[in-house]
Amino acid sequence: MKSLVLTRDGLQVADTPTPPLMPGYIRIEVRSVGISRTDLRIWKGEVAADLPLILGHEFAGVIHESSDPEYKVGTPVTTEVDISDGACWYCKNKKKHLCNSKKTLGITTDGAMAEFICIPSELVHKLPDQIDSVTGTFVEPLAIAIETYTRSTVNPEETVLVIGTGKAGLLMAQVFDAFGADVYLLGDNQWHLGVAKQIGLQNIVNRSGDWKNTILNSTSGVGPSIVVEATGTHGGLQTALDIVRGDGTIALTGRTEGPFDVDPRHLISREISIFGTIRGDYEMAIMMLQKGRIEVKRMVSKEFTLEQGAQAFEAATKPEVVKVNINI
Repeated sequence: MKSLVLTRDGLQVADTPTPPLMPGYIRIEVRSVGISRTDLRIWKGEVAADLPLILGHEFAGVIHESSDPEYKVGTPVTTEVDISDGACWYCKNKKKHLCNSKKTLGITTDGAMAEFICIPSELVHKLPDQIDSVTGTFVEPLAIAIETYTRSTVNPEETVLVIGTGKAGLLMAQVFDAFGADVYLLGDNQWHLGVAKQIGLQNIVNRSGDWKNTILNSTSGVGPSIVVEATGTHGGLQTALDIVRGDGTIALTGRTEGPFDVDPRHLISREISIFGTIRGDYEMAIMMLQKGRIEVKRMVSKEFTLEQGAQAFEAATKPEVVKVNINI
């Protein structure tokens, strides 16, 4: 099969072995893969990975061959991304995504930027007819956004600030908005802010202006009760700490690398809670996409073929781009 392989010499389209169908597994013919921020960081060498490696974990396709009679050939599907050992405490307590021995598609084991991929059937989710392959690549990041909302325990009409206007930030803002929160979206990328308007978000704040007073004035001077940090930068985290209300919550979804100094006294004296989210409710994400409650198509800036993989990664670094998909 043809695969887009990251080697020490860069990205290369290569012929690789078609993965064998093992008992309990499903072979999927990949149709579309989104390039994520993690993919880009591995490609740039900012995140260590064992090479050669097939990247990609945000994907959708159709079943090519199945060892599980519940899953028929030709069925549109997407999948979860963590393959756990099934034996540890986390696996036995319904927290398989925290398994210490897990393999993560496109990060610690080969991913979906290839013609085929084999996945344990328990990780496979069927897609309804209303969700095409490109839309299906948003299920995984949307599931994270939904879990972030659920864990934040935000009450309807509470003020939420989402920092970051990339794919993650736009999904987070839409989810909190869909569930009735008063959402503000903060960013400085003019192209991304334009997309935010196109998908119907209302309270869009440009960081180049007097953004802090805008947020404070909308929250009786105390700041938002929930701040979602979706940039994965130290600056975004510092902004979250500076603006969140006393007794408020900061949700981390962007994977900030490296140490960050936080004075525990600041958290204690202001009773601030912080949590992170890496996985979520796939079935809820599929339902929201099926019902059109989340707009994703306008977030796809460019589409490429597998043979154009290197070009696709270069395009994904451009400031005007929200998301790039590779269609196979």
